[in-house]
Amino acid sequence: MCGFHYDPDSLKVYLDEVLKVSRGALEILLVSKPDGTPVAYANSVSLSPDYLAAAISAVSGVIRSVLEMLELGDYKRIYVELTDKRYVFAMPFRGDVVVAVTKSNPNLGFINMLLSVYFKD
Repeated sequence: MCGFHYDPDSLKVYLDEVLKVSRGALEILLVSKPDGTPVAYANSVSLSPDYLAAAISAVSGVIRSVLEMLELGDYKRIYVELTDKRYVFAMPFRGDVVVAVTKSNPNLGFINMLLSVYFKD
């Protein structure tokens, strides 16, 4: 599937808005191509988007391949709980991948609702 074509500057403004609406629950939002190329990102912490995009590309590719081999369909959302009680979410969005990293001990219901509202595919 071809990625959705959007202006990276407009997308950056959109991601900044989602971070603002998250009321501090999200630290990082990133949209990347399936090959790991970052399209736009917004963060409240210092992080290189290239590393995160490449890592998520690899993880989502492996999960997609395993699901395909088992004939289970595709994934809607990947959740990874980190040792410091933060979470990494990854989900397909218009042919690309949205990545969200939370702060510690987030309200997961709120995060899921926020991501569902702002990133409907």
